[in-house]
Amino acid sequence: METPKGILCHSHWLMNHEKMSKSKGNVIDPFDRIQRYTTDGFRYFLLKQGVPSTDSNYSDDKVIIYLNSDLSNSLGNLLNRSVSKSINKSAQYPDFDYNVFVETASADDLRMVESLQQLSEQVGKHYEDFNFYKGIDCIMSQIRDTNRHFTTHQPWELAKDPKQERHLLNVLHVTLETLCVCGILLQPIIPTIAGNLLNRLSVGTQDRGLKEACSPGLVNSNNDKSGSTRPGRLLSNDNAILFERLS
Repeated sequence: METPKGILCHSHWLMNHEKMSKSKGNVIDPFDRIQRYTTDGFRYFLLKQGVPSTDSNYSDDKVIIYLNSDLSNSLGNLLNRSVSKSINKSAQYPDFDYNVFVETASADDLRMVESLQQLSEQVGKHYEDFNFYKGIDCIMSQIRDTNRHFTTHQPWELAKDPKQERHLLNVLHVTLETLCVCGILLQPIIPTIAGNLLNRLSVGTQDRGLKEACSPGLVNSNNDKSGSTRPGRLLSNDNAILFERLS
């Protein structure tokens, strides 16, 4: 038998900061939690909260907070808002005009786009080092920044003014491109949810590899395409909720 190339020695899980013990009755039944939170939801929490170098703490309250905040609010709501027919009337993946973007972008917007272009390399390195929680943190930070970008530029107001169409399309493009890249990078963590997200964006199974996440469909100052073929595609009309909010 070939010797292993690497060994991962992970830490323990605690229950409300105490060691799990049958005598204490504080053992978690993973099958029960999968029924409560879905397989993807439970995977997400364990990989987000699990730190290889130190013991991790489990609590059902924390699971609900994380899943509602990250999967339902941040990821799910960003998708729902960006594909809304009142904003994205053509139900398309719009292209990107760099010159207009620079005219309307803040310093935070420019940093956000630069961060997106570096995201796959950062997350890939964390995954290779088995630091899945760091990869997840990078992805969710990008999603939160894009949510702020979306809210700041108010595309629902831009949609009312024909003169702001190019600005609107840029906001939609940046948002959808972020969701696409993050969806690809989330496939090892939450495969079903990530697959549904990419289906909603009409990203074919052949376009869900790391290579596609490395090439956000943005345009640089020389108007050179980065290689993405996503702009122009019609979005799926599947309106299913990405992750049901937990109570």
